[in-house]
Amino acid sequence: MQPLLASDPNRVGDYRLLARLGRGAMGGVYLGRSRGGRVVAVKIIRADLAEDAEFRERFRREVLAAHSVGGFWTAAVVNADPDAEQPWLATEYVPGPTLHQAVVDHGPLPEATVRSLGAGLSEALGAIHRAHLVHRDLKPANVLLGPDGPRVIDFGISRAMTGNALTATGMFLGTPGFFSPEQTLGSEVGPPSDVFSLGAVLVFAATGTGPFGEESTAALLYRVVHTEADLSRAPEGLRPLLAACLAKDPAARPTPSDLLDQIGEASPQGNAWLPPAISDVITQHATQLQQTANAPLPDTAPPQPTPKPGTRSYTQAHDATPVSPTPVPPAPVIPASVAPPPGSPAPAPMRDKIVPARPRETTRTPQRVRKDNPGPVFATGGRFRAAMSAVICGLIILGAGRLFQTYGLGGHSHDRVAIFQLGMLLLGISMIWSIGKVLLPNLHLKINSDGLLISRMGLTREIPWSQVDRVDVVGDGKRTAVAVWLADGRKPNSLWWHRARTYHGGARVFPIGATGGWLTRRQEARRARTALTQYAYGRYGAGRP
Repeated sequence: MQPLLASDPNRVGDYRLLARLGRGAMGGVYLGRSRGGRVVAVKIIRADLAEDAEFRERFRREVLAAHSVGGFWTAAVVNADPDAEQPWLATEYVPGPTLHQAVVDHGPLPEATVRSLGAGLSEALGAIHRAHLVHRDLKPANVLLGPDGPRVIDFGISRAMTGNALTATGMFLGTPGFFSPEQTLGSEVGPPSDVFSLGAVLVFAATGTGPFGEESTAALLYRVVHTEADLSRAPEGLRPLLAACLAKDPAARPTPSDLLDQIGEASPQGNAWLPPAISDVITQHATQLQQTANAPLPDTAPPQPTPKPGTRSYTQAHDATPVSPTPVPPAPVIPASVAPPPGSPAPAPMRDKIVPARPRETTRTPQRVRKDNPGPVFATGGRFRAAMSAVICGLIILGAGRLFQTYGLGGHSHDRVAIFQLGMLLLGISMIWSIGKVLLPNLHLKINSDGLLISRMGLTREIPWSQVDRVDVVGDGKRTAVAVWLADGRKPNSLWWHRARTYHGGARVFPIGATGGWLTRRQEARRARTALTQYAYGRYGAGRP
Protein backbone atom coordinates (compact mmCIF):
# COMPACT_ATOMS: atom_id res chain seq x y z
CA MET A 1 0.00 0.00 0.00
CA GLN A 2 1.17 3.51 -0.83
CA PRO A 3 -0.25 6.81 0.46
CA LEU A 4 -2.52 8.77 -1.84
CA LEU A 5 -0.99 11.47 -4.01
CA ALA A 6 -2.44 14.96 -4.12
CA SER A 7 -3.64 14.18 -7.66
CA ASP A 8 -5.55 11.07 -6.53
CA PRO A 9 -9.27 11.31 -5.70
CA ASN A 10 -10.14 10.91 -2.04
CA ARG A 11 -13.67 9.65 -2.62
CA VAL A 12 -15.39 7.55 -5.28
CA GLY A 13 -19.13 7.01 -4.98
CA ASP A 14 -19.83 6.04 -1.37
CA TYR A 15 -16.26 4.95 -0.77
CA ARG A 16 -13.53 6.90 0.97
CA LEU A 17 -10.17 6.06 -0.64
CA LEU A 18 -7.45 5.26 1.90
CA ALA A 19 -4.37 4.15 -0.05
CA ARG A 20 -3.01 3.26 -3.47
CA LEU A 21 -2.71 -0.47 -4.24
CA GLY A 22 -1.25 -0.36 -7.74
CA ARG A 23 -1.96 0.36 -11.39
CA GLY A 24 -2.98 -1.95 -14.20
CA ALA A 25 -3.79 -1.69 -17.89
CA MET A 26 -7.29 -0.35 -17.13
CA GLY A 27 -6.39 2.20 -14.47
CA GLY A 28 -5.47 2.73 -10.83
CA VAL A 29 -6.48 0.46 -7.96
CA TYR A 30 -7.15 1.90 -4.50
CA LEU A 31 -8.06 0.67 -1.04
CA GLY A 32 -11.47 2.06 -0.14
CA ARG A 33 -13.83 1.99 2.82
CA SER A 34 -17.58 2.25 2.65
CA ARG A 35 -19.66 4.39 4.99
CA GLY A 36 -20.57 1.19 6.82
CA GLY A 37 -16.91 0.29 7.33
CA ARG A 38 -16.48 -2.39 4.64
CA VAL A 39 -13.03 -2.42 3.04
CA VAL A 40 -12.94 -2.90 -0.74
CA ALA A 41 -10.56 -2.62 -3.68
CA VAL A 42 -11.67 0.18 -6.03
CA LYS A 43 -10.50 0.20 -9.64
CA ILE A 44 -10.85 3.58 -11.40
CA ILE A 45 -10.79 3.42 -15.19
CA ARG A 46 -8.25 5.54 -17.07
CA ALA A 47 -9.49 8.85 -18.41
CA ASP A 48 -8.66 7.99 -22.04
CA LEU A 49 -10.71 4.78 -21.84
CA ALA A 50 -13.54 6.63 -20.11
CA GLU A 51 -13.89 8.86 -23.19
CA ASP A 52 -14.52 5.84 -25.42
CA ALA A 53 -18.30 5.28 -25.69
CA GLU A 54 -17.80 1.75 -26.99
CA PHE A 55 -15.62 0.85 -24.02
CA ARG A 56 -18.20 2.26 -21.60
CA GLU A 57 -20.93 0.11 -23.11
CA ARG A 58 -18.83 -3.06 -22.95
CA PHE A 59 -17.75 -2.18 -19.40
CA ARG A 60 -21.40 -1.73 -18.37
CA ARG A 61 -22.39 -5.14 -19.79
CA GLU A 62 -19.47 -6.97 -18.22
CA VAL A 63 -20.01 -5.37 -14.81
CA LEU A 64 -23.65 -6.46 -14.80
CA ALA A 65 -22.60 -10.00 -15.70
CA ALA A 66 -19.81 -10.04 -13.11
CA HIS A 67 -22.32 -9.12 -10.38
CA SER A 68 -23.93 -12.51 -10.92
CA VAL A 69 -20.76 -14.51 -10.29
CA GLY A 70 -20.97 -16.54 -7.11
CA GLY A 71 -18.50 -18.92 -5.55
CA PHE A 72 -16.20 -18.56 -2.60
CA TRP A 73 -12.95 -18.40 -4.56
CA THR A 74 -13.67 -15.20 -6.50
CA ALA A 75 -13.27 -11.62 -5.28
CA ALA A 76 -16.90 -10.60 -5.55
CA VAL A 77 -17.95 -7.41 -7.34
CA VAL A 78 -19.80 -5.35 -4.72
CA ASN A 79 -20.48 -2.08 -6.54
CA ALA A 80 -19.74 -0.17 -9.74
CA ASP A 81 -20.69 2.97 -11.67
CA PRO A 82 -20.13 2.63 -15.43
CA ASP A 83 -21.73 6.07 -16.00
CA ALA A 84 -19.39 8.09 -13.77
CA GLU A 85 -17.03 10.62 -15.33
CA GLN A 86 -14.36 7.98 -14.74
CA PRO A 87 -16.09 4.59 -14.44
CA TRP A 88 -15.14 2.57 -11.38
CA LEU A 89 -15.56 -0.90 -9.95
CA ALA A 90 -15.41 -2.04 -6.29
CA THR A 91 -14.57 -5.63 -5.38
CA GLU A 92 -13.89 -7.58 -2.22
CA TYR A 93 -10.44 -6.80 -0.82
CA VAL A 94 -8.24 -9.79 -0.03
CA PRO A 95 -5.37 -9.10 2.42
CA GLY A 96 -2.63 -11.11 0.77
CA PRO A 97 -0.02 -11.10 -2.01
CA THR A 98 -0.60 -12.12 -5.59
CA LEU A 99 0.54 -15.58 -6.64
CA HIS A 100 3.21 -13.90 -8.78
CA GLN A 101 4.61 -11.94 -5.83
CA ALA A 102 4.56 -14.98 -3.54
CA VAL A 103 6.43 -17.26 -5.97
CA VAL A 104 8.98 -14.60 -6.95
CA ASP A 105 9.73 -13.75 -3.31
CA HIS A 106 9.53 -17.23 -1.75
CA GLY A 107 10.03 -19.73 -4.56
CA PRO A 108 7.79 -22.49 -6.00
CA LEU A 109 4.97 -23.84 -3.86
CA PRO A 110 4.83 -27.40 -2.49
CA GLU A 111 2.80 -29.95 -4.44
CA ALA A 112 0.08 -30.11 -1.77
CA THR A 113 -0.32 -26.32 -1.91
CA VAL A 114 -0.47 -26.39 -5.72
CA ARG A 115 -3.23 -29.00 -5.55
CA SER A 116 -5.19 -26.85 -3.10
CA LEU A 117 -4.61 -23.85 -5.36
CA GLY A 118 -5.81 -25.84 -8.39
CA ALA A 119 -8.97 -26.91 -6.54
CA GLY A 120 -9.82 -23.37 -5.52
CA LEU A 121 -9.14 -21.91 -8.97
CA SER A 122 -11.13 -24.68 -10.69
CA GLU A 123 -14.10 -23.94 -8.47
CA ALA A 124 -13.71 -20.21 -9.19
CA LEU A 125 -13.65 -20.81 -12.96
CA GLY A 126 -16.74 -22.98 -12.63
CA ALA A 127 -18.60 -20.10 -10.97
CA ILE A 128 -17.38 -17.64 -13.62
CA HIS A 129 -18.40 -19.92 -16.49
CA ARG A 130 -21.85 -20.57 -14.96
CA ALA A 131 -22.38 -16.80 -15.17
CA HIS A 132 -21.67 -17.08 -18.94
CA LEU A 133 -18.37 -15.25 -18.56
CA VAL A 134 -14.86 -16.10 -19.72
CA HIS A 135 -11.99 -14.65 -17.70
CA ARG A 136 -9.62 -14.25 -20.69
CA ASP A 137 -6.70 -13.04 -18.55
CA LEU A 138 -6.10 -15.63 -15.84
CA LYS A 139 -2.46 -15.24 -14.78
CA PRO A 140 -0.46 -15.29 -11.52
CA ALA A 141 -0.95 -11.53 -11.05
CA ASN A 142 -4.74 -12.04 -11.10
CA VAL A 143 -4.71 -14.67 -8.33
CA LEU A 144 -4.64 -13.39 -4.74
CA LEU A 145 -3.53 -15.67 -1.91
CA GLY A 146 -5.85 -15.04 1.00
CA PRO A 147 -5.61 -16.41 4.54
CA ASP A 148 -8.26 -19.04 3.80
CA GLY A 149 -7.66 -19.72 0.10
CA PRO A 150 -7.06 -18.16 -3.30
CA ARG A 151 -9.22 -15.52 -4.96
CA VAL A 152 -9.56 -14.83 -8.69
CA ILE A 153 -9.83 -11.15 -9.61
CA ASP A 154 -10.65 -9.19 -12.79
CA PHE A 155 -12.95 -11.91 -14.13
CA GLY A 156 -15.17 -10.96 -17.04
CA ILE A 157 -14.18 -7.29 -16.96
CA SER A 158 -11.19 -7.97 -19.19
CA ARG A 159 -13.51 -8.41 -22.15
CA ALA A 160 -14.25 -4.71 -22.05
CA MET A 161 -10.65 -4.08 -23.09
CA THR A 162 -10.79 -6.02 -26.36
CA GLY A 163 -12.13 -3.26 -28.59
CA ASN A 164 -10.81 -0.15 -30.27
CA ALA A 165 -9.82 1.50 -27.00
CA LEU A 166 -6.97 -0.92 -26.69
CA THR A 167 -6.14 -2.10 -30.17
CA ALA A 168 -5.81 1.48 -31.40
CA THR A 169 -2.55 1.72 -29.50
CA GLY A 170 -1.26 -1.60 -30.81
CA MET A 171 -1.47 -3.21 -27.36
CA PHE A 172 -2.83 -6.62 -26.58
CA LEU A 173 -4.56 -7.89 -23.47
CA GLY A 174 -3.04 -10.43 -21.15
CA THR A 175 0.36 -11.90 -20.50
CA PRO A 176 2.17 -13.96 -23.16
CA GLY A 177 2.85 -17.47 -21.92
CA PHE A 178 -0.54 -17.66 -20.18
CA PHE A 179 -2.53 -17.07 -23.36
CA SER A 180 -4.37 -20.03 -24.89
CA PRO A 181 -3.54 -20.95 -28.50
CA GLU A 182 -6.96 -19.75 -29.64
CA GLN A 183 -6.35 -16.34 -28.04
CA THR A 184 -2.98 -16.10 -29.75
CA LEU A 185 -4.47 -16.96 -33.15
CA GLY A 186 -7.48 -14.69 -32.71
CA SER A 187 -9.95 -17.60 -32.80
CA GLU A 188 -13.15 -17.92 -30.78
CA VAL A 189 -12.41 -17.85 -27.05
CA GLY A 190 -14.54 -19.90 -24.66
CA PRO A 191 -14.28 -21.57 -21.22
CA PRO A 192 -11.55 -24.03 -22.41
CA SER A 193 -9.28 -21.01 -22.88
CA ASP A 194 -9.45 -20.32 -19.14
CA VAL A 195 -8.59 -23.96 -18.42
CA PHE A 196 -5.43 -23.62 -20.55
CA SER A 197 -4.48 -20.48 -18.61
CA LEU A 198 -5.17 -22.33 -15.34
CA GLY A 199 -2.71 -25.05 -16.37
CA ALA A 200 -0.06 -22.42 -17.11
CA VAL A 201 -0.71 -20.72 -13.74
CA LEU A 202 -0.30 -24.02 -11.87
CA VAL A 203 2.97 -24.73 -13.71
CA PHE A 204 4.23 -21.32 -12.61
CA ALA A 205 3.16 -22.01 -9.02
CA ALA A 206 4.91 -25.40 -8.99
CA THR A 207 8.13 -24.46 -10.81
CA GLY A 208 8.56 -20.68 -10.61
CA THR A 209 8.45 -20.29 -14.41
CA GLY A 210 5.77 -20.54 -17.05
CA PRO A 211 5.34 -23.69 -19.16
CA PHE A 212 6.76 -21.99 -22.26
CA GLY A 213 9.83 -20.28 -20.80
CA GLU A 214 10.61 -16.59 -20.33
CA GLU A 215 11.72 -15.48 -23.78
CA SER A 216 10.52 -12.52 -25.83
CA THR A 217 6.85 -11.96 -26.51
CA ALA A 218 7.08 -13.25 -30.08
CA ALA A 219 8.87 -16.42 -28.96
CA LEU A 220 6.29 -17.09 -26.23
CA LEU A 221 3.36 -16.63 -28.58
CA TYR A 222 4.97 -19.00 -31.11
CA ARG A 223 5.63 -21.67 -28.47
CA VAL A 224 2.09 -21.50 -27.10
CA VAL A 225 0.74 -22.39 -30.56
CA HIS A 226 3.39 -24.71 -31.98
CA THR A 227 5.40 -26.39 -29.18
CA GLU A 228 4.51 -28.55 -26.20
CA ALA A 229 4.70 -27.21 -22.67
CA ASP A 230 7.83 -27.99 -20.65
CA LEU A 231 6.63 -29.95 -17.59
CA SER A 232 9.97 -31.51 -16.71
CA ARG A 233 10.34 -29.41 -13.54
CA ALA A 234 6.76 -29.95 -12.35
CA PRO A 235 6.06 -32.60 -9.66
CA GLU A 236 5.47 -35.96 -11.30
CA GLY A 237 2.08 -36.35 -9.65
CA LEU A 238 0.81 -33.14 -11.27
CA ARG A 239 2.09 -33.72 -14.81
CA PRO A 240 -0.94 -35.60 -16.21
CA LEU A 241 -3.29 -32.94 -14.87
CA LEU A 242 -1.19 -30.08 -16.22
CA ALA A 243 -0.72 -31.74 -19.61
CA ALA A 244 -4.47 -32.15 -19.97
CA CYS A 245 -5.07 -28.46 -19.20
CA LEU A 246 -2.40 -27.39 -21.70
CA ALA A 247 -3.71 -29.43 -24.63
CA LYS A 248 -3.62 -27.46 -27.88
CA ASP A 249 -7.13 -28.62 -28.85
CA PRO A 250 -9.74 -26.84 -26.70
CA ALA A 251 -12.07 -29.84 -26.94
CA ALA A 252 -9.40 -32.08 -25.35
CA ARG A 253 -9.11 -30.01 -22.19
CA PRO A 254 -11.00 -30.97 -19.02
CA THR A 255 -13.76 -28.79 -17.60
CA PRO A 256 -13.37 -27.19 -14.17
CA SER A 257 -15.65 -29.90 -12.78
CA ASP A 258 -13.42 -32.60 -14.31
CA LEU A 259 -10.40 -30.97 -12.71
CA LEU A 260 -12.04 -31.04 -9.28
CA ASP A 261 -12.73 -34.76 -9.76
CA GLN A 262 -9.06 -35.38 -10.64
CA ILE A 263 -7.66 -33.24 -7.83
CA GLY A 264 -9.92 -34.77 -5.20
CA GLU A 265 -10.57 -33.34 -1.75
CA ALA A 266 -7.77 -30.79 -1.80
CA SER A 267 -9.60 -27.56 -1.00
CA PRO A 268 -7.67 -25.06 1.14
CA GLN A 269 -8.13 -25.73 4.85
CA GLY A 270 -7.82 -22.60 6.96
CA ASN A 271 -4.53 -20.72 7.17
CA ALA A 272 -2.44 -23.92 6.96
CA TRP A 273 -2.78 -24.30 3.21
CA LEU A 274 0.27 -22.10 2.47
CA PRO A 275 3.93 -22.35 3.54
CA PRO A 276 4.66 -20.45 6.79
CA ALA A 277 6.69 -17.73 5.03
CA ILE A 278 3.74 -16.74 2.83
CA SER A 279 1.31 -17.01 5.77
CA ASP A 280 3.50 -14.50 7.62
CA VAL A 281 3.22 -12.12 4.64
CA ILE A 282 -0.57 -12.44 4.75
CA THR A 283 -0.50 -11.62 8.46
CA GLN A 284 1.55 -8.50 7.68
CA HIS A 285 -0.97 -7.52 4.98
CA ALA A 286 -3.84 -7.95 7.45
CA THR A 287 -2.05 -5.84 10.06
CA GLN A 288 -1.30 -3.10 7.56
CA LEU A 289 -4.93 -3.20 6.37
CA GLN A 290 -6.18 -2.76 9.92
CA GLN A 291 -3.84 0.16 10.56
CA THR A 292 -4.80 1.88 7.30
CA ALA A 293 -8.53 1.29 7.72
CA ASN A 294 -8.48 2.60 11.30
CA ALA A 295 -6.35 5.66 10.53
CA PRO A 296 -8.14 9.03 10.94
CA LEU A 297 -9.74 10.31 7.77
CA PRO A 298 -8.38 13.45 6.10
CA ASP A 299 -11.59 15.28 7.06
CA THR A 300 -10.56 15.04 10.72
CA ALA A 301 -7.45 17.10 9.94
CA PRO A 302 -4.83 15.03 11.77
CA PRO A 303 -1.73 16.94 12.83
CA GLN A 304 0.81 17.18 10.01
CA PRO A 305 4.55 17.04 10.67
CA THR A 306 6.51 20.09 9.63
CA PRO A 307 8.31 19.25 6.39
CA LYS A 308 12.00 19.82 6.01
CA PRO A 309 12.90 22.77 3.79
CA GLY A 310 13.09 21.83 0.14
CA THR A 311 11.51 18.40 0.52
CA ARG A 312 7.94 19.29 -0.41
CA SER A 313 6.22 22.29 -1.95
CA TYR A 314 2.94 23.66 -0.62
CA THR A 315 0.18 25.69 -2.16
CA GLN A 316 -2.82 27.42 -0.69
CA ALA A 317 -6.17 25.84 -1.47
CA HIS A 318 -9.38 27.89 -1.31
CA ASP A 319 -12.79 26.38 -0.91
CA ALA A 320 -14.69 26.82 -4.18
CA THR A 321 -18.06 26.99 -2.33
CA PRO A 322 -18.98 30.57 -1.44
CA VAL A 323 -19.60 31.16 2.22
CA SER A 324 -21.33 33.96 4.00
CA PRO A 325 -19.01 36.60 5.35
CA THR A 326 -18.29 36.43 9.06
CA PRO A 327 -16.88 39.13 11.28
CA VAL A 328 -13.12 39.07 11.33
CA PRO A 329 -11.83 39.17 14.89
CA PRO A 330 -9.23 41.82 15.65
CA ALA A 331 -5.61 40.70 15.53
CA PRO A 332 -4.38 39.60 18.93
CA VAL A 333 -2.21 42.04 20.82
CA ILE A 334 1.26 40.69 21.32
CA PRO A 335 2.72 41.58 24.72
CA ALA A 336 5.88 43.63 24.65
CA SER A 337 7.75 40.88 26.43
CA VAL A 338 7.22 38.50 23.49
CA ALA A 339 6.84 41.04 20.68
CA PRO A 340 9.39 40.72 17.87
CA PRO A 341 12.27 43.17 18.06
CA PRO A 342 12.13 46.32 15.91
CA GLY A 343 13.29 45.77 12.35
CA SER A 344 12.51 42.02 12.35
CA PRO A 345 10.30 40.75 9.52
CA ALA A 346 6.61 40.50 10.23
CA PRO A 347 5.31 36.95 10.77
CA ALA A 348 3.75 35.34 7.69
CA PRO A 349 -0.04 35.30 7.66
CA MET A 350 -1.71 31.98 8.50
CA ARG A 351 -3.15 30.13 5.50
CA ASP A 352 -6.73 28.96 5.39
CA LYS A 353 -5.89 25.41 4.40
CA ILE A 354 -2.60 23.86 3.44
CA VAL A 355 -2.51 20.97 1.01
CA PRO A 356 0.56 19.37 -0.51
CA ALA A 357 1.26 19.99 -4.17
CA ARG A 358 1.59 16.88 -6.27
CA PRO A 359 4.87 15.26 -5.23
CA ARG A 360 7.03 13.23 -7.50
CA GLU A 361 6.54 9.57 -6.95
CA THR A 362 9.89 8.68 -5.46
CA THR A 363 10.94 6.28 -2.78
CA ARG A 364 13.62 6.35 -0.12
CA THR A 365 14.26 2.62 -0.30
CA PRO A 366 15.87 1.19 -3.44
CA GLN A 367 13.34 -0.47 -5.71
CA ARG A 368 14.18 -3.51 -7.81
CA VAL A 369 13.26 -4.20 -11.41
CA ARG A 370 12.56 -7.90 -11.41
CA LYS A 371 13.95 -9.63 -14.47
CA ASP A 372 11.31 -12.38 -14.26
CA ASN A 373 8.40 -9.95 -14.58
CA PRO A 374 6.75 -10.31 -17.98
CA GLY A 375 7.52 -7.66 -20.57
CA PRO A 376 9.02 -7.22 -24.05
CA VAL A 377 12.78 -7.51 -24.54
CA PHE A 378 14.78 -5.47 -27.07
CA ALA A 379 18.33 -6.18 -28.23
CA THR A 380 20.83 -4.26 -30.31
CA GLY A 381 21.91 -5.89 -33.55
CA GLY A 382 24.28 -5.10 -36.38
CA ARG A 383 26.65 -8.04 -35.89
CA PHE A 384 26.13 -9.33 -39.42
CA ARG A 385 26.77 -5.91 -40.93
CA ALA A 386 29.84 -5.46 -38.75
CA ALA A 387 31.13 -8.88 -39.82
CA MET A 388 30.59 -8.05 -43.49
CA SER A 389 32.38 -4.72 -43.01
CA ALA A 390 35.34 -6.48 -41.38
CA VAL A 391 35.50 -9.02 -44.23
CA ILE A 392 35.36 -6.31 -46.91
CA CYS A 393 38.05 -4.23 -45.18
CA GLY A 394 40.21 -7.34 -44.84
CA LEU A 395 39.80 -8.23 -48.52
CA ILE A 396 40.74 -4.69 -49.58
CA ILE A 397 43.83 -4.74 -47.36
CA LEU A 398 44.77 -8.19 -48.66
CA GLY A 399 44.27 -7.14 -52.30
CA ALA A 400 46.26 -3.94 -51.81
CA GLY A 401 49.04 -5.91 -50.18
CA ARG A 402 49.19 -8.29 -53.13
CA LEU A 403 49.37 -5.37 -55.55
CA PHE A 404 52.14 -3.83 -53.49
CA GLN A 405 54.12 -7.08 -53.58
CA THR A 406 53.54 -7.50 -57.32
CA TYR A 407 54.14 -4.00 -58.63
CA GLY A 408 55.70 -2.20 -55.71
CA LEU A 409 55.52 1.55 -55.13
CA GLY A 410 59.08 2.47 -55.98
CA GLY A 411 58.07 4.48 -59.05
CA HIS A 412 55.63 6.65 -57.13
CA SER A 413 56.30 9.82 -55.24
CA HIS A 414 56.74 9.84 -51.51
CA ASP A 415 53.40 11.65 -51.04
CA ARG A 416 51.48 8.95 -52.90
CA VAL A 417 53.17 6.25 -50.84
CA ALA A 418 52.19 8.09 -47.64
CA ILE A 419 48.57 8.37 -48.83
CA PHE A 420 48.53 4.65 -49.65
CA GLN A 421 49.88 3.75 -46.22
CA LEU A 422 47.40 6.07 -44.50
CA GLY A 423 44.53 4.44 -46.39
CA MET A 424 45.70 0.98 -45.32
CA LEU A 425 45.96 2.18 -41.71
CA LEU A 426 42.40 3.55 -41.74
CA LEU A 427 41.09 0.34 -43.30
CA GLY A 428 42.89 -1.65 -40.61
CA ILE A 429 41.36 0.47 -37.85
CA SER A 430 37.90 0.07 -39.43
CA MET A 431 38.36 -3.69 -39.62
CA ILE A 432 39.43 -3.90 -35.96
CA TRP A 433 36.47 -1.71 -34.94
CA SER A 434 34.07 -3.96 -36.86
CA ILE A 435 35.57 -7.08 -35.31
CA GLY A 436 35.08 -5.49 -31.87
CA LYS A 437 31.40 -4.88 -32.64
CA VAL A 438 31.04 -8.51 -33.69
CA LEU A 439 32.62 -9.77 -30.46
CA LEU A 440 30.85 -7.32 -28.13
CA PRO A 441 27.68 -8.90 -26.67
CA ASN A 442 24.37 -7.24 -27.53
CA LEU A 443 22.80 -4.68 -25.22
CA HIS A 444 19.35 -5.77 -23.98
CA LEU A 445 16.44 -3.70 -22.69
CA LYS A 446 13.43 -5.17 -20.88
CA ILE A 447 10.34 -3.05 -20.18
CA ASN A 448 7.99 -4.39 -17.51
CA SER A 449 5.72 -3.19 -14.72
CA ASP A 450 8.70 -2.52 -12.40
CA GLY A 451 10.68 -0.31 -14.78
CA LEU A 452 13.53 -0.58 -17.29
CA LEU A 453 16.14 -3.34 -17.04
CA ILE A 454 19.27 -2.85 -19.19
CA SER A 455 21.78 -5.71 -19.37
CA ARG A 456 24.93 -6.84 -21.16
CA MET A 457 27.39 -9.65 -20.40
CA GLY A 458 25.53 -10.51 -17.19
CA LEU A 459 25.76 -6.90 -15.94
CA THR A 460 22.47 -5.12 -15.28
CA ARG A 461 21.26 -1.59 -14.75
CA GLU A 462 17.83 -1.10 -13.15
CA ILE A 463 15.74 2.05 -13.59
CA PRO A 464 12.53 1.62 -11.51
CA TRP A 465 9.45 3.60 -12.51
CA SER A 466 9.45 5.15 -9.02
CA GLN A 467 12.63 7.02 -9.99
CA VAL A 468 11.42 8.10 -13.45
CA ASP A 469 9.70 11.42 -14.06
CA ARG A 470 9.05 10.66 -17.73
CA VAL A 471 10.18 8.34 -20.49
CA ASP A 472 9.88 8.58 -24.25
CA VAL A 473 11.01 7.19 -27.60
CA VAL A 474 12.97 10.02 -29.21
CA GLY A 475 14.82 10.66 -32.47
CA ASP A 476 14.32 8.96 -35.79
CA GLY A 477 16.14 6.57 -38.07
CA LYS A 478 19.39 5.27 -36.62
CA ARG A 479 19.16 7.87 -33.83
CA THR A 480 15.91 6.48 -32.43
CA ALA A 481 16.35 5.74 -28.73
CA VAL A 482 14.54 5.25 -25.43
CA ALA A 483 15.20 8.30 -23.24
CA VAL A 484 14.44 8.81 -19.55
CA TRP A 485 14.26 11.81 -17.24
CA LEU A 486 14.74 10.95 -13.56
CA ALA A 487 12.49 12.46 -10.91
CA ASP A 488 15.38 13.91 -8.90
CA GLY A 489 16.74 15.78 -11.93
CA ARG A 490 19.87 13.68 -12.24
CA LYS A 491 20.94 12.08 -15.52
CA PRO A 492 21.76 8.37 -15.73
CA ASN A 493 25.55 8.22 -15.84
CA SER A 494 27.47 6.20 -18.41
CA LEU A 495 29.06 2.93 -17.35
CA TRP A 496 31.96 1.20 -19.03
CA TRP A 497 29.55 -1.35 -20.54
CA HIS A 498 26.57 0.98 -21.07
CA ARG A 499 26.75 4.46 -22.58
CA ALA A 500 23.99 6.92 -21.63
CA ARG A 501 23.95 9.90 -23.99
CA THR A 502 22.66 13.26 -22.71
CA TYR A 503 19.39 14.39 -24.28
CA HIS A 504 17.42 17.57 -23.36
CA GLY A 505 17.95 17.22 -19.62
CA GLY A 506 17.58 13.45 -19.68
CA ALA A 507 19.56 10.64 -21.24
CA ARG A 508 19.22 8.16 -24.08
CA VAL A 509 19.53 4.78 -22.37
CA PHE A 510 18.86 2.34 -25.22
CA PRO A 511 19.50 2.78 -28.97
CA ILE A 512 16.42 1.47 -30.77
CA GLY A 513 18.15 2.58 -33.97
CA ALA A 514 20.81 -0.10 -33.44
CA THR A 515 18.38 -3.02 -33.42
CA GLY A 516 18.53 -3.63 -37.18
CA GLY A 517 17.67 -2.22 -40.60
CA TRP A 518 15.07 0.45 -41.27
CA LEU A 519 12.12 -1.96 -41.19
CA THR A 520 13.29 -3.59 -37.94
CA ARG A 521 13.91 -0.16 -36.41
CA ARG A 522 10.36 0.94 -37.19
CA GLN A 523 8.88 -2.27 -35.78
CA GLU A 524 10.98 -2.12 -32.62
CA ALA A 525 10.19 1.58 -32.08
CA ARG A 526 6.49 0.81 -32.42
CA ARG A 527 6.83 -2.10 -30.00
CA ALA A 528 8.70 0.08 -27.50
CA ARG A 529 5.98 2.76 -27.64
CA THR A 530 3.34 0.07 -27.07
CA ALA A 531 5.21 -1.32 -24.07
CA LEU A 532 5.71 2.14 -22.54
CA THR A 533 2.04 2.94 -23.05
CA GLN A 534 1.15 -0.23 -21.14
CA TYR A 535 3.78 -0.25 -18.38
CA ALA A 536 4.72 3.45 -17.96
CA TYR A 537 1.25 4.95 -17.96
CA GLY A 538 1.40 8.57 -16.80
CA ARG A 539 5.12 8.82 -17.48
CA TYR A 540 5.38 7.96 -21.16
CA GLY A 541 5.49 10.97 -23.47
CA ALA A 542 4.55 13.50 -20.76
CA GLY A 543 5.93 16.92 -21.62
CA ARG A 544 8.03 15.96 -24.61
CA PRO A 545 10.90 18.35 -25.41
